[in-house]
Amino acid sequence: MNNNSIVSKNTKVFLFDMGNVVVKGIGISEKIAERLDVPHDQFELDYHHWIYPLMEGEVSAEQYWRHAEKVFGKPIEEDLMATCFTPYLNIEVVSTITRLRGLGYRVACASNTYASHWAILREMDALALFDALYPSHEIGLSKPAHAYFQHILEAEGVMASQAYFIDDSIEHIESARSLGIPTLHYSGEHASRELKRVFEPLLG
Repeated sequence: MNNNSIVSKNTKVFLFDMGNVVVKGIGISEKIAERLDVPHDQFELDYHHWIYPLMEGEVSAEQYWRHAEKVFGKPIEEDLMATCFTPYLNIEVVSTITRLRGLGYRVACASNTYASHWAILREMDALALFDALYPSHEIGLSKPAHAYFQHILEAEGVMASQAYFIDDSIEHIESARSLGIPTLHYSGEHASRELKRVFEPLLG
């Protein structure tokens, strides 16, 4: 059953996830494991425990790599999270954002991210697409926590029903839906079709 919501004309702010939505090519763990010359599953086993502390700004990339040097017994002289991060713009979503803003709608970025990734996204002008930015590492909260979405709703001064959230993670989507935020799960082979279907009534 399709649970994606048609966009209402009463929507005040659109919240777009960044990775795998606005930009593609964000995978880093396999590249990092290759650079470290360690098995991918071995790297993931350690890295997994650090993802949320990194995304919420509790620890820095420097702190993680000093830890990783001890775990993997290798000197690490660069931030591989940045070196291995090679995103590119997803044109159909960028076009949707541009058209929304052209019609006067407010568009914000709601992203779980790292400081180094955010800097790269800024350099490639991905952040300039938005009216407002809510990166997890700066606000100290991350999806799928309700507090993350509530922080944005409060900052934007809107009710849940007046926001619209687009993300590739079903866990994040379900969290937003449970708060009453209309959503689009942008993922899989039908992502492009669904993007067009839900926005067509608004964008024409």
